[in-house]
Amino acid sequence: MLKGSGYRTKIEAIKKRMQNGLITYDEAKKEAEPILAEINTKGAEIAQRWGKKHKPLTFGYVMR
Repeated sequence: MLKGSGYRTKIEAIKKRMQNGLITYDEAKKEAEPILAEINTKGAEIAQRWGKKHKPLTFGYVMR
């Protein structure tokens, strides 16, 4: 099993709680910040390894 396979689950859980009104947009953004930072760090490492440019994920993009 992949080490980072829980990222999607964590982001989806934050998104559902925001949609259900349990947390505000700003609270959801704060919760997702460390997860997105880790995803973007790993993405940049992989992109560098393959000689590609990494396009970082943003909070607005993953909440769509």
